Amino acid sequence: MNKQAWVDLDNEDVRRLLISLIGHRFGERPEERLDEIREDRSRYANKFIGMAAIKPVDTVVDLGSGCGFGTAVIAGHAGQVIACDISPAYLEFAKSECAALDNVRFEQINNHELSQIEGSSVDKVISMAVFIHLNLYDIYLNFEEFSRILRPGGKVLIDFANMNRLFSRLPNRGQDQQFLDHAGYYRNDPTTLAGLVQWNSARGIKGVAGKAGFKFLKRRGHKLLFRKRF
Repeated sequence: MNKQAWVDLDNEDVRRLLISLIGHRFGERPEERLDEIREDRSRYANKFIGMAAIKPVDTVVDLGSGCGFGTAVIAGHAGQVIACDISPAYLEFAKSECAALDNVRFEQINNHELSQIEGSSVDKVISMAVFIHLNLYDIYLNFEEFSRILRPGGKVLIDFANMNRLFSRLPNRGQDQQFLDHAGYYRNDPTTLAGLVQWNSARGIKGVAGKAGFKFLKRRGHKLLFRKRF
């Protein structure tokens, strides 16, 4: 799948929406397991909420909000959440998922551009399972935009695909097989590259974030936390 395929998703095709979001971890009929998926995504979102220390006074950007499962959890801890996604179908699903919440706003974005968000108006940026699809150039451009929208001292928390774990002495066999599978997809159709996992190093991400004005604060596994310097 490439980025355009996410943009072109049909909000009536819930099965495809979910598989495009989480893969096949919940089988071929994930729409029948929505409660399990919500619970899984809630657990993951809570790890981000804790690590970023989200507070009730915070305005938080949920970048790549997908179906809104994590957005709804973040909204329970933040003052306001701005859910951003490139996919109109995901945003429609997320609006339904967050219908009972009055502190969530939705914005369709184009790649790394967040022009709908005012400068110096955001306290935290959370991005779950998005930067795993971005190359280092896109990561740098995203951090430049984060620098514009964040208040001084604002924080960014992302996860990434760690290239240093691929085919190591202590292999992560799930990731190793994913790489091999994706290599096959790329061989058969190079246009799928934008939607495949992009393997990066923490060092590289820290470097480009630093050039965009961010200080690295903390790492937990494949999650990296940064703070805007000024």
